[in-house]
Amino acid sequence: MSTAQLSEAPLSPLRAIPPLTALLAFERAASQLSFRRAARDLSLSPSAISHQIRGLEEQFGTKLFVRGARSVRLTADGERYFAKVSAALAALQDAGRDMLRHRRDAHAELWISSLPFFTSAVLIPALPEFKRRNPGLTLRIEATHQYADFNASRVDVAIRYGREHSTGLKFEPLVAVKGLPVCAPALVKGGLKQPEDLSHQVLIHLTTQPRAWPAWLKEACLQHLTPRGHLWLDSVPAMLEAAEQGLGVTLGMSPLIEARPGFGKKLVAPFAFEARHSETIYLVSRTEQARDRRIAAVRRWIVEAVGRAK
Repeated sequence: MSTAQLSEAPLSPLRAIPPLTALLAFERAASQLSFRRAARDLSLSPSAISHQIRGLEEQFGTKLFVRGARSVRLTADGERYFAKVSAALAALQDAGRDMLRHRRDAHAELWISSLPFFTSAVLIPALPEFKRRNPGLTLRIEATHQYADFNASRVDVAIRYGREHSTGLKFEPLVAVKGLPVCAPALVKGGLKQPEDLSHQVLIHLTTQPRAWPAWLKEACLQHLTPRGHLWLDSVPAMLEAAEQGLGVTLGMSPLIEARPGFGKKLVAPFAFEARHSETIYLVSRTEQARDRRIAAVRRWIVEAVGRAK
């Protein structure tokens, strides 16, 4: 076969379809016009988003984005591709949601993605009441610090910090929380009386919130304080248990920390200083499911559970 004949051979129909991970990265970055926000939506790093998009640009031999110092915008080719990719992904999402809705309705399940501490302090104690009211509805609760991906997962309701803009989602404020230093009573008896005394203590950090202690210390005008040591843990329950064991001082979410069993006995607030800065915890759901009776039942239950926990 000649060279000319080889060049005219038909391509495989799949050669023009990039990996789904690349398409999702492109769609999120194009809709947000931000690699950083796309990374947050997909629980990836901005560099991973950039790598996926460079792969698309190399595959098609054209630039999809014009990259600036602090922003990106779509090229003409990027705009055309975005319109078609968005429509294709929307069709896939609709097909997937139909399948999931059919399965959920058949088994009467509802999926909740919730912050680990919120799960243990608010949801779990209130579960018996939920089952009493809704005996035919099964909850599946995922305790995670990752942002729930409503486009590509089964999640119906999410509990999370912050109100990062996302199209098609409804955000309802549940409670404002502040960082509150907590420790075992033995540390207070040993001399932990004032914020300045933290210089003699081990600070217990949550790996997903590395700025929590520095922010609190700055508000207390102690940004230059050097503690005796640091302990990093990857979950709030482990962090609080370490504090109860006397391993150091950690930050709890006030006022929800007060609902933890043993608060005031095994775990105490060593001083009265209260930070001004607060974060809002939101209940997030799809706007299209505003009238879903299952979502409404879960919403009422969570709001009441927060009221009891405060």
